[in-house]
Amino acid sequence: MKEKGYTYHHQEHIGGSRSVATSINGDAVLTGGDELTYGYLRTYSDSVLEEPEDSGYRLALAGDSSEQEKVITYKLNSGAIIGMTTDSCTSYATQAVYGSIENGLKYTNLTNELLDVGSKTGANEEIGVLYRSNKEYPQCMNQAGYPDVKTFGDAPKVAEQKFGHYRAPGTPANAEERAMAQADYTCQESSGIVRKAEDIFYSKAGQWLKDHEALIMEIRDIEKVAKERAVHIINS
Repeated sequence: MKEKGYTYHHQEHIGGSRSVATSINGDAVLTGGDELTYGYLRTYSDSVLEEPEDSGYRLALAGDSSEQEKVITYKLNSGAIIGMTTDSCTSYATQAVYGSIENGLKYTNLTNELLDVGSKTGANEEIGVLYRSNKEYPQCMNQAGYPDVKTFGDAPKVAEQKFGHYRAPGTPANAEERAMAQADYTCQESSGIVRKAEDIFYSKAGQWLKDHEALIMEIRDIEKVAKERAVHIINS
């Protein structure tokens, strides 16, 4: 990105690092770490750049997907086709870490594979009922001083109302937002709501996991080698 005249702003974890339950209610689940430092992901702005600079930034980062001859595609089990351009900064990074664009797409889209299973088995709907009906989580948030959080999933919206939607990438949240994120994380842990959601999902998706064991093992091996490459890149 520097060679192309831009400063890259890291914004959030790649999909493979998050659980399925996290993705079902994306912004609501806090896993600790960055969230407790930077607050809620919804308060990030995508870029501090303005047009036409912004389009140049995105082109350097992701490439031009309209040039089909430069796009590597991967077909999910659902039939959906995802792709990545071969001449973007993202593709260079993907190849450096995962060994190939195909490996990167396969690894980062496992969650999307599972989410499709969740919709077909009714798991997503059942998890939605859990999120709306659970009492322990909102009671905990109320006791922590956040009565506007009525159900699981409300916290990011409440945070957006309190602290605004846009913040320069990488800018830490203020003390109030960090305090809310810490309380939210604590309430998620004490109520066990995320673990309950995962239990529902995997009980429904069990057959798919059995049927696609070979794919899962392949992705596990991709991750193992990718971690080794990442360590080498960081150390060098």
